[in-house]
Amino acid sequence: MLDLEIKHVGGEWPGKWSELHRQLRLFGKPPKPLRKIPFEFRYVFECEDSDKPHRALITDWELGVLYLTEESRLGSAQAAADSVRHKFLNEICASEKDTRFFMGTTLPHNTWIVIGTFWPPKTETTQQRLF
Repeated sequence: MLDLEIKHVGGEWPGKWSELHRQLRLFGKPPKPLRKIPFEFRYVFECEDSDKPHRALITDWELGVLYLTEESRLGSAQAAADSVRHKFLNEICASEKDTRFFMGTTLPHNTWIVIGTFWPPKTETTQQRLF
């Protein structure tokens, strides 16, 4: 893990999504408006099979919840983004963690994205004999 890039993308939904959120329902209560996270977060990391860093968009819902919690606690969008960055770099991807990404692709673009993160503590393992 090299970095966590944060890019401000605005807090408004793009046109078609905005229209979909305003659509009336025939049955039941209208849904609560969905807040858009005004930032995109990307892991920058290296792997053994490439000589250049990879950048992968994070779409994990837990990141959104963390951001909204921090924004509520700190009262500022930028402070919340900075707090998310600190948590990812110093806790989730810390040197004592064995951080793994759950990756997936988006159908129209076939672009790899991070859909989840798992960060158990590192444990020392020894190679077992095969025979």
